[in-house]
Amino acid sequence: MKPHLSVELEPKDAHRARRGGTIAAVGSPGGSADEHAKQLIDEAGKWAAGAEGERRVAAALESLPSGWTVVHDRLLRPGRSEANLDHIAVGPTGIFLIDAKNRAGRVTEHEGGLFQHRVREGRTETVSLAAELKKVHGMAAYMAAEADRPVTPVLCLAGSRAAEFGEPRMVRGVWVVPVTALAGWLRARPAVMTSEDVPSVATRVITDFPSTTTDPTLLAAMAAAATSGKAQARHSTRTPRPVRPGPARSLPTRQPRRVPRFVRKLVRLTLGLLVLAASVLFLAKLPAILTAGVERLAGSGNPPAATAGPAGTAPDASVATAKSSQPKATKPGAATPKPAKPSSSKPKAAPKPLGPPDCANASAAEVKAVIHRTVHPVVTSQGCAWGTRLDDPSTVLVTINVFSSHEAWDTNLATSAKQKRVVFSGGYDAAYRPATTVTVAAGQPILQGSKPVRARSDIVVKVATDKLGISDDRARAMAVAIAARANG
Repeated sequence: MKPHLSVELEPKDAHRARRGGTIAAVGSPGGSADEHAKQLIDEAGKWAAGAEGERRVAAALESLPSGWTVVHDRLLRPGRSEANLDHIAVGPTGIFLIDAKNRAGRVTEHEGGLFQHRVREGRTETVSLAAELKKVHGMAAYMAAEADRPVTPVLCLAGSRAAEFGEPRMVRGVWVVPVTALAGWLRARPAVMTSEDVPSVATRVITDFPSTTTDPTLLAAMAAAATSGKAQARHSTRTPRPVRPGPARSLPTRQPRRVPRFVRKLVRLTLGLLVLAASVLFLAKLPAILTAGVERLAGSGNPPAATAGPAGTAPDASVATAKSSQPKATKPGAATPKPAKPSSSKPKAAPKPLGPPDCANASAAEVKAVIHRTVHPVVTSQGCAWGTRLDDPSTVLVTINVFSSHEAWDTNLATSAKQKRVVFSGGYDAAYRPATTVTVAAGQPILQGSKPVRARSDIVVKVATDKLGISDDRARAMAVAIAARANG
């Protein structure tokens, strides 16, 4: 029986083995090619799913009324990067960057995060979509800087179970909207521009972010123009150096002399010794200073000694006190003085203190009852803040600041105190997005009616109108309710 070899042989050994026996097969023919083909098939499936999701979103955007401009598959940085923007919608309610996500399984929001739940090989997997949210938010910020206008980032769920996500909501600065609710949500947003302004804004967006099918030569020219424009902008911001009259001459530039390190250490050591010597001298003289002070107080505060009565009775001062307490004899014919009546007026009650300038009376539960969103405390340098994620300033929805007094230049508080009313104004939240502000001065009414509420201190309440997706009137009512709860 011929032997079977189980190791790989060099060409020379293989030739000899063919002469003397057979060679066993090692490895799997075409294994690496099969694995590469499988990877290509997976990648092709992902691209196909993404394309199907973009088609679903495009179909939903077709239902927008006239006055809206919708473009698809645009370049974020033409000629410099291949990053593309799935959809851009421009209308009276603003500019929206819409990124389509055709995700399998359910997508849910939990404690300020977005998660996908999918089933693979009979097991349920949960995948975080934080990277997707961050990417869409960053692209919208870049678009806003290029277009000089706010851009709202939207992540549109286009999967078969997208409707199970529920109502549109903001997660980490990005609106997450199911594809079935996309068109209605875009139309219901508050208007930020007139219908006359929409065409010019749309033209600017289409020009700044061209199609991915644009001629490469034109894209290269656009990239070169953008680079040179930024370089000229940097040079134009520099302040020109003034030209002195007279013949031009080159003067040697003097570099400032650097003090040696050991000299700096010596100066610090000398100052420390001087401070230490002054402290020791003060402590040495402190007992004498205290003794002199005590003696001075003792010499000026002792009354003259009283003379004691006989047999150790009370001093003369007590006798004088007893005499003074006896009623004086009245002269004949003089009217008898009437005894003084005790005062019947009750002591005035002390005014109720305003309390410390804080917002301890407001809690996350009370804020949730007003804005109908689950909130958590967010650390802040002044006042109190609540957001959808614990200690995440980018998710702040409500802030409260309470002050014990205000300056004359604070026009809102001064107006509230002068006109005795609540003052409404606009503003921006921590992420520099539109917000509504309510200001009430101390002692002024917040709520009137059967159960009136007055401000115990100067209070300023700010509600993130844009993040909550509500109108300014609705935000005003919410801010007044929160101010009333904080002063209740």
